[in-house]
Amino acid sequence: MKLLLVDDEIVALNALKRRVDWIKYGFSDVYTAMDADNARKMLDENTIDLVLCDIEMPGDSGLILSAEIRDNYENTEVIMVTCHSDFDSMKSSMQNRVRDYLLKPIDYDELDLMLKKYIEDKEKRETKDKIDRIVRIAEEKDTDEITDKDPIEKAEEYIEKHLSEKIYVENLAKIAYMNEQYFMRVFKKRTQKSVTEYITDKRMQLAAQLLRDTDKSISFIADAVGITDDAYFSRSFKKHSGISPTEYRNRFSGKS
Repeated sequence: MKLLLVDDEIVALNALKRRVDWIKYGFSDVYTAMDADNARKMLDENTIDLVLCDIEMPGDSGLILSAEIRDNYENTEVIMVTCHSDFDSMKSSMQNRVRDYLLKPIDYDELDLMLKKYIEDKEKRETKDKIDRIVRIAEEKDTDEITDKDPIEKAEEYIEKHLSEKIYVENLAKIAYMNEQYFMRVFKKRTQKSVTEYITDKRMQLAAQLLRDTDKSISFIADAVGITDDAYFSRSFKKHSGISPTEYRNRFSGKS
């Protein structure tokens, strides 16, 4: 792992670098910077895992730097260091999602606890990421082994059979062995329609068929395509077909 120490006071910076056995915490490389500009250069040139940064510095403050780290370096965490225990600084630090807040003069026992907690949390994240990768690979393998129908075809078949019911994207995604967001993207790429548009089109197609080929009431047909509000069904059908359900039946009833 790599560490960056940022402090405009050279004595404090050197003391922090020397007094801590950083190797013990897993930091193979320790970089230093005396202002935000040099810190940015270090961040751009190296994959920094943790930053210990003073709040009050010439030029951009540590709070400004921590906000930039939050926005641009998602895998880099920050511990703020300051001489002042004022609420505003702590609040700003928390808003920038800094990991912790350390007062000067530094209590090295307190710093030790912070670093141990950092390592513990990092190991937990890495373990979780490893498990997630294993699960994702297994899911992809299961999907590859589906040879009778591909995932989107299975979702389409489910929609066709359940038009009279509520259809949830969550269930369709499970059928396709995908997470919801990925499923919606793949579905739209395949069908050129969003999931909602596709379901509505299928419902209106079925409604048109029932209007043509049966004498069932508008309410019955609305229920048959999963819409319990007759007025909403009529609006949806007119939007889809250009005419109302009654006009459609009068015009096309008895025709195939």
